[in-house]
Amino acid sequence: MNIGFCGGSALCELGTISDVKLFFECVDFFVSKKDLEKNWALLFDRLYCRYLRFEDLDEAMELMIEVERKFLAIPSSEVNWKMDLIGDRRRTWLDPTQSNLGEVFQTYFQHFAHCVESAKLFAKSWNIYQPVKITRTELAWFMLEKSRSVEEYDLLEGEPFWAR
Repeated sequence: MNIGFCGGSALCELGTISDVKLFFECVDFFVSKKDLEKNWALLFDRLYCRYLRFEDLDEAMELMIEVERKFLAIPSSEVNWKMDLIGDRRRTWLDPTQSNLGEVFQTYFQHFAHCVESAKLFAKSWNIYQPVKITRTELAWFMLEKSRSVEEYDLLEGEPFWAR
């Protein structure tokens, strides 16, 4: 299963379920636990488990910029990589040979920014908000997720839909 960000008219692939989970584990371990003053629930509850509301986009973008800035200062060697996965694109899209976590997860930051901008532009152009969220990217799964109502996401308990 491939996972990605979507928002507005954009769909951007990130990698495998385990890659996306690792990204959020790194955010939690290296960033959020060291800066309890910020509203990390926007990334861990709203983005990871559900979707971002339109009014949360700017703050979530600021948090992602903060994560990227901090990741650029963390050597990739700080993560205990499962080296037997490396090079097997079915199991991971990450390259831990990059010098820091900012480079390892560079596409996550780029794709997130693209989806946020796409969602804003779509809302401005069509007066419809297509939420920024994490989703499966295979066409059949994506179409299923696209038809899922925000109310279903709001009622979600446990694992996010994309990780099931």
